[in-house]
Formats: sequence, C-alpha cells, structure tokens
Amino acid sequence: MRLAGVCGCGPLPAGVGLSAPRPATARARLEARASIPRMPRCRIAFLLALGALLLAAPASGQEGGRLDKSEQFWLGPYFGGLELTDTRHQTFEYGQCEFPEGEGGCTAPIRVANATSCTRNPISEGGGLEREVFLVRGGGLAVEYESGAIDLGTGRQTLSLRAHEPEVLGAMLREARRRSEAAPGPLAPPVYPLPVLRELVRVTDAARRFEGVDAIAEATGLQPEDVEMRLRIAELLGPDVLAGVPAPTMSVATVDRLRELAFGVQTHNLAHTAERHKMSVATLRKKLARVRGLAGGC
Repeated sequence: MRLAGVCGCGPLPAGVGLSAPRPATARARLEARASIPRMPRCRIAFLLALGALLLAAPASGQEGGRLDKSEQFWLGPYFGGLELTDTRHQTFEYGQCEFPEGEGGCTAPIRVANATSCTRNPISEGGGLEREVFLVRGGGLAVEYESGAIDLGTGRQTLSLRAHEPEVLGAMLREARRRSEAAPGPLAPPVYPLPVLRELVRVTDAARRFEGVDAIAEATGLQPEDVEMRLRIAELLGPDVLAGVPAPTMSVATVDRLRELAFGVQTHNLAHTAERHKMSVATLRKKLARVRGLAGGC
C-alpha cells in the first residue's frame, strides 16, 4: 500500500505503510454499521485549520482532563434496551454490572468513557499489529484495540467505547453524541497536542529516507508495530494536519525518559518527583511540556 505524501512533499516510497492489506471483515462491518452521511471535504479542511489554531491553549473545561458535562459523549438515556445506570467519572454505563467469565471485576455491559485527546490518544497508548484504525462519520478516528474495545477520537476528546458483545460496537459508533446534541452527526477530526503530532512526523519523515516498516523502526528506535500504526494514522488524518509541524529533535529514548518522569508525577506529585531527580519544579515542568499528550496526564 502506498501512503499519501505529507506536508506537500510528494508520495512516500513504495512499500511504506501497512505491511499487508488490512482485512476488510471486522472493520468493514463496523464502518457499515456506523455509516452516516460523510462530512464534506471543505468542512473537514475548515475544522482541521480551526483545530490547528487551538493547539497551543487548552480548551475551556479541559484542563487536567476534565470535561464539561455538555461536552461529554453518551448514547442517550437508553441504549439497546438498556437503561443508563451510572454517570460518574465522565463515564456512562448502561445495564447492570456483570462479572465477566473468568474475571473478578464487575463491569456494565455497555460503557462510554470520556477523556481529553491530551490524556488519551493512540500515540500515548502505543501501537499493536492486532489493531485496526479507520475513520468514522466523516473525521472521527477509531482505533480497535481488541474485541469489544474501541477508542474514538474527535476534536479534543477521546471516547473509550466498551461492550461485552463486540457486535454492539458499530451501533455505539453510530449513536455516540454529546449530551448537548439532540442527535448524532458528522464527527470532527481529532486535535492532538503538538508533541503528539511531532511523533507522527518522526515516522513520515523517516519513511522518505528508508524503505519498509522494519527499516523505519531501526532508524527511529521505535517498535515496528508503533511505526505501522503511526503511518496509518498519518495517512487517515491527511497532509493538512501535519503541514508545518516540525520534526522532533529528541530521540525516542529521550522521549521515553521524559515519559517516565511524567508517570512519576502522576504517581506522586511535582515536588516529590523533582526532588527525587534533583531538579527544580520549574525545570521539571519544562521537561514535561515536551511530552504533553504522550504520557497520559496533562
């Protein structure tokens, strides 16, 4: 498969992209069930441009991963014959809690969890050969992680859709809407923090110099499955999203070290992590800003 060029630099070399054609089975079924009249290209381009202008500043009500109630996505007061039973922690659960076979945890049959695209996105979660990535309802970016689990990115938000019965996911993709919306409509493309976009540029730039996923992985220090997923995401988002985004200056190893610092702050706090690593809080904040959107906390 040939990957479309990025930043107007022409097509990427042959052999770059997915190592083999992706199966049309599960993804095709989900896309068919989630089908809604697609958003016009001109509108997608406008939304992408608007999102780029907003990258530098957090959206209202989204600091620290919090979302206003009206912004949160749900499936309505009822879904698939199940009543809405829990709305805590920016998560909407439908039906009564059930114990999965062979597990001790108790989960509702249908769940929709809301997060910002800074706290959860496919780059921060990592890649995997078993995953599918595809567009939904115009510009929404869907990532299928496993049976019964899909993340959907739109605007500055990521929805985690979970279902005990995977066949229901297509209807969930079709019906998901903000609480302030009367009915589902086209979805805007996702908007990611600049460090996330730079990680996409890391692989698209390397793809022009090296042939094949394995060669790109060796050159960048990424795992092949991460390279494959990032190329796929760049392909689906289109060249306008990465136009003008600078290539990263940090190595993957440096990014990983800074992510570890960010995880330490989430486990403890800024002051404790700064003291442990013998640096000031101000210095630690600057380091964390370089991996904003790559370590789960924002």
